[in-house]
Amino acid sequence: MAVFAKELRQLRAQAGNPTYREMARLALFSSSVLSSAASGIRMPTLQVTLGFVAACGGDREVWRRRWMQAADVGDSGTATRPRPKPTSSAPEMPAPAQLLLRPCGFIDRRAELDRLCREPAGTPVVITGSFGTCKSDFAMRYAHRIASEMVDGQLYADLGPLTGTAADVGDVLDGFLRALRVSCDLLPDNVDQRAGLYRSILAERRLLVVLDNVREEQQVRPLLAETRYSVTVLVSRTPLLCLGDVRRVRLKALSRADSLAAVRAAVPERAENEPREHARLAELCCDIPLALDITLRKLVSRPDLPLHRVNSWLLDPCRALDWLCVGDMSLRASLNTAYREVSEASATLLGRIARLRVHYAPGPSAHDEVELAEELVEAGLLHRGDQPFVYEVDRLVRAFAFEASARPRVPAALPL
Repeated sequence: MAVFAKELRQLRAQAGNPTYREMARLALFSSSVLSSAASGIRMPTLQVTLGFVAACGGDREVWRRRWMQAADVGDSGTATRPRPKPTSSAPEMPAPAQLLLRPCGFIDRRAELDRLCREPAGTPVVITGSFGTCKSDFAMRYAHRIASEMVDGQLYADLGPLTGTAADVGDVLDGFLRALRVSCDLLPDNVDQRAGLYRSILAERRLLVVLDNVREEQQVRPLLAETRYSVTVLVSRTPLLCLGDVRRVRLKALSRADSLAAVRAAVPERAENEPREHARLAELCCDIPLALDITLRKLVSRPDLPLHRVNSWLLDPCRALDWLCVGDMSLRASLNTAYREVSEASATLLGRIARLRVHYAPGPSAHDEVELAEELVEAGLLHRGDQPFVYEVDRLVRAFAFEASARPRVPAALPL
C-alpha cells in the first residue's frame, strides 16, 4: 500500500505537481479523497485511482492493472485476501451497478450474442427489431456478458415513454452524473454543459451504459461520445438511421430450427412424445420470440398440459392472444405499442390487409400505398413476400388487427 501511494505521488510530480483542487476538477473526486489516495494510510478504490491517474495524464489501463496487482484482486474483480476496513467513518459510494436482472427466459439468441461480443468495443451498439423480438432481454444478456470488463460501473435508463425534450435528457444526465459521484457543486446548471461533462467521463473511464426504449435520435445524441473503453447500448424499435458510426444489430423472428430447439430445451419429454405437435407449436407462434417464450413459461409451470391442447388454443384466433399473456409479458400489449406508433393511414391499411385471405400486392405504381406498407414492415406488423411489392401478414398480427379495427385507435404521444 505504501509503495502504491508513493508511485501515485511520483506520477503527480511528473505531471508538474498540480494542486489537489486542480486535480479534483478533472478527476471528479474531491481534493480530500485524492489526497487520501496518495497518503498510504489505506488502499484507494479503483475508481479513485483511475480518477487520480486521469488528472495527472497517466495511462489508465496500466494503472488499472497495477491497482489490481497491489490490491491482490483477480480478473473477476474479487479480492483474494481480506481488505482492510476504511479508517474513515464516512462510507464511500460504490461504483454504479444499475443493470437489471439477467433475463431468465427460454430465448437466448446465443449465435447473435457471440457475434456481437467478438466485435471491438468503443462505438455505440444499436439493437433494433420489431415487436416481440425480445430486444431488451438480448441487450441485458449482452450487458451482463461484458459487465465484468467495465470496471468503472454500469448505468441504465429506460427512456420510454419520454417526450424527447431537453428536460428529459437533463433528467437522465442528472441521474447518471450523481451515480458517477459528481458532487452537487460540480454539476453545471446548463443541460448542454452537463452533457459535455458526462461525455468527458465516458471518454476517460471504462463504463457500460444501457439506454432502453429509445424512441428517436434526439433523445440520445447528447449521451453519445467517442471512447476507447466505454460501451453504450441503445435499444429501440426504430433503426435510428440518423446515428452514424454505430454497430447495428437487427433482431428478427427466429429461424424454425431455433424455435424447435427452444421448445425441445424447455419441454424435452413432451417434444419427444408429440413430435408433430412440437413442430406445430413453433409454427403457430409464428417463430416470434416473445410468443414462444410466454408459451414455454406456461408449459414449464404446467407439466400436465399436453402440446396438442396448447396448439388448439393457439389455432383459435379469438383465444391465441389471450393465451399469449403471462404476468407483465403480453404479445397483445407489444403489438398494441407497435400499432399505436404507426400513422392513422397505415393503421387503416393494416385493417384492410387483415381482411384479405391472400397476400397484399399494391404494385409499384401505387406509391402512397407502398410507403404505408413499408411503414408497417418497419413496425413489424407486415413483412415482405417472395416477390417485389408483395406483402403478407402473420396470423397473430391478423388476429390483433381484427381486434384493433373494432375499437377506437389511440395513437402514441408525439414528441413535443
